[in-house]
Amino acid sequence: MKTLVTGGAGDIGDYVVAELVSHGIDVTVLDLKPPRKEVKGVAFVQCDLMDMDATIETVKDYDAVVHLAAIPHPFNDPADRVMAVNMVTCFNVLEAVRLNGIGRVVYGCSESSTGFGIHNVELVPLYLPIDEAHPCWPHEVYSFTKRFGEVMVENYARAYGIEAIALRYCWVWLERDREGIQAIVDAGLRGEGDAKAWFGCYVSPHDVAQAVRQSLSYKFPTGQAMDFEAFYITADTTFLTVPSLDALGAHFDPMPELRDAAYFVNEPKASPFDNRKAKRLLGFEPTMDWRTFAEWPKP
Repeated sequence: MKTLVTGGAGDIGDYVVAELVSHGIDVTVLDLKPPRKEVKGVAFVQCDLMDMDATIETVKDYDAVVHLAAIPHPFNDPADRVMAVNMVTCFNVLEAVRLNGIGRVVYGCSESSTGFGIHNVELVPLYLPIDEAHPCWPHEVYSFTKRFGEVMVENYARAYGIEAIALRYCWVWLERDREGIQAIVDAGLRGEGDAKAWFGCYVSPHDVAQAVRQSLSYKFPTGQAMDFEAFYITADTTFLTVPSLDALGAHFDPMPELRDAAYFVNEPKASPFDNRKAKRLLGFEPTMDWRTFAEWPKP
């Protein structure tokens, strides 16, 4: 499968490219700058995805596009730039996919699209654990862009018959954040973690890359109204030192409905975001644990 990875020179893109190449997938990286290190057999094309004509011309002759390119959080850029860049680049890529007859898109989304990741207020979930059927309530600029991007992807699947998958990955623990993450890990290993921390969800970039690869080969059932799926991609457990329901109880009174009480009985520190759909349909299985963060391999 000839695959284009937009944002393939980025912090998550490095892992995705390495994962795809290791499984024999023909990969081209599209980015504003070349990858930090050359990978044998991986081509690079430079393109500003804000330029629609350039995007349409560049994004062609591929079987699939993995769209990772985006401003990755709202903290270093003005809100209007985050909105403009993330929305225009997503639209331009989807138009290029449509006009060039590319059959599949994998969209790098975020749990922030729900309103429970990066957020300005603590909204109360309707129920726990949060699965893909739970409504999304974004309310700050980054979460809006990820949610609106997913809606665009879904509607391109509906209207144009494109096979599309959105991966709502939770906080991805990246090298750029190593110092702060290691401090969290060290405190947790000492039993000194913040019991009142938010959801405590995380995922390794290796496991995001695994999910991207699985999404490229996923076979949609025949006879569906459209070929679109969204998946939560997260570690099985939180990095918190207390059971998940205890941590959530520090924020919500009363607690949301427990739709599946056994979920937290079987694993008291289970992620509040439910990754079982990804396990069932994609074959996803998290491989990295927060306790061994210092040993996670680099791409």
